Amino acid sequence: MKKHFFVVGITLLIQFFIFGSGNLELSHFFTENEIERINNGEIISRMFVKYNMREENSHESLEIPKTDYLNEDFDPYQIKADEKGFLPYVLTEESRLAFYNILSSYSKLTGMKYYSRRAGKVQVLVEECYRVKNISGTEISDLVCESIKPKSLNMFQQKDNKFGTLIYKSEVFNEGDNFILINSNAEPISKLIFNVTDPNEYKLFSYFIYNAEKKGFYYYSALISKINVDLLLKSKKVGPTAYSNRLRAASVHLAKLIGLNWEDKLNAWPGKYDTY
Repeated sequence: MKKHFFVVGITLLIQFFIFGSGNLELSHFFTENEIERINNGEIISRMFVKYNMREENSHESLEIPKTDYLNEDFDPYQIKADEKGFLPYVLTEESRLAFYNILSSYSKLTGMKYYSRRAGKVQVLVEECYRVKNISGTEISDLVCESIKPKSLNMFQQKDNKFGTLIYKSEVFNEGDNFILINSNAEPISKLIFNVTDPNEYKLFSYFIYNAEKKGFYYYSALISKINVDLLLKSKKVGPTAYSNRLRAASVHLAKLIGLNWEDKLNAWPGKYDTY
């Protein structure tokens, strides 16, 4: 009997260190003022690019909250954009599983739209997307789970009109009624002949924290990237709005997948950065 309790105790301890508490308290991501603004329908966006050559940074610096799921030094990332908002979603056993499966339905990312500041209008960002078996890019069907796992790991290939065709690693975590999604590039991001961003240096991640009273998820999402060509950052060719709008595109598309029409929210900076 003692041996049984010892084994159970060790198992729970391992699970704690692997999956942890995740620091998924609202106060870890949101101030009381931010929650009030979000409850009034606002999506709060912030953006930062090193050197700020376009003078468009919303903040002089941007601190990304660390968690047990993503605990690294974010200071070396020269590009950072984040947003905070609320997704209405009534959670039941059935809808909880549905949300979990949506987060790993990579083929459904095809057709994602974004606001192009250069074009001054909404355009298609993701031209094609599907789950792959490995880095070789062999296409496989989306995985539809019948139960929720604490962690799932997948890869997907995405073709978009900015980065071209790339393979990404995707991690989905579950902690109670909360979900975490972390997508990162498995291949270098190139511009001309240069590898601008090495593997695992471009990340888009989201924390979905369920609130039973409000019947929905408060979410914190961020897009961060390293740029290994310093001259590019100093050339005014890298602007923060491109990344902020790319992040907003992911939020609006997820809203669409759960039955919400947020297309009028695609421009993260309406009236301020509509065009170049």
